[in-house]
Amino acid sequence: MARYRIHHKTSCFYNYPVIASYHSAKLKPISNESQSCERFKLKIQPNSQDLSERIDYFDNAMAMFSIQESHDKLTVEAESIVTTTKRAVDLTTLDTSCGYLRSSFKDVTRTDIIDAKQFVHPTEITPIFPEVTDFGMRFFKDEIPIGKALLEILNCFKNEFEFDSTATEVNTPSSEVLQNKRGVCQDYAHLMISAMRACGLSCRYASGYILTMPPEGMPRLIGADASHAWVSVFVPGIGWVDLDPTNNCVCADQHVCIGYGRDYSDVSMLKGAVTGGGDHQLSVEVTMEPIDPSQP
Repeated sequence: MARYRIHHKTSCFYNYPVIASYHSAKLKPISNESQSCERFKLKIQPNSQDLSERIDYFDNAMAMFSIQESHDKLTVEAESIVTTTKRAVDLTTLDTSCGYLRSSFKDVTRTDIIDAKQFVHPTEITPIFPEVTDFGMRFFKDEIPIGKALLEILNCFKNEFEFDSTATEVNTPSSEVLQNKRGVCQDYAHLMISAMRACGLSCRYASGYILTMPPEGMPRLIGADASHAWVSVFVPGIGWVDLDPTNNCVCADQHVCIGYGRDYSDVSMLKGAVTGGGDHQLSVEVTMEPIDPSQP
């Protein structure tokens, strides 16, 4: 079990005053069987008079607000206290074959996995194309156990790809990431999702945070002081298994999830539409610190 205090501050600076703006924010950590958001506070400057919250289609908490006064800076701060009991799944124990999983997701009578089936289909950000199908089939052959295949694709990201924050932008396609073998956590997540969906498997996008304070002598994990992205794979009989291709690991209590979706667009932490403003500059600051489980 682990308990964290998370502070996430986003500042948006506009070149010209914004007359009015409308936003949605997904910054509240989810609560499920292995994670509990004990406290959450959202602070917005300038003040919003119509802040509301709802649960989206994927069971993620979403805050909606507007600002109806002239402003040249927007600041959104989220403070959370989260307890997680998530344990890493031993992938070597997942012996269901990839071929069986493929056939399960094609079986129209399998209503027990109907929710997972929606994550088999490509999206605009996670397309299926010949090269990504070939990439996926390196690992997800019919006779290979899904656990072994997942271990191998994680090792591939570690050994064949290079984390490079300058190599891609938000809209860089997976085909370019696969060709150049460089990118960031969001790119790795989208590429792994595309590869698995190309092979008829169910995989979703996860957005959240990762603890980046390793034990003494251990390397610092990638994703410090920023949001993080990973994937979640569905295995019938087991459920959803979260994997971090950027750090070559199975997710446990060092990961805190904000939300799940088909791709980044479903769980973008802050979206908006503005009138005026011109160009803008964005600044994001994240602090995630462990706290004593007995601390109020």
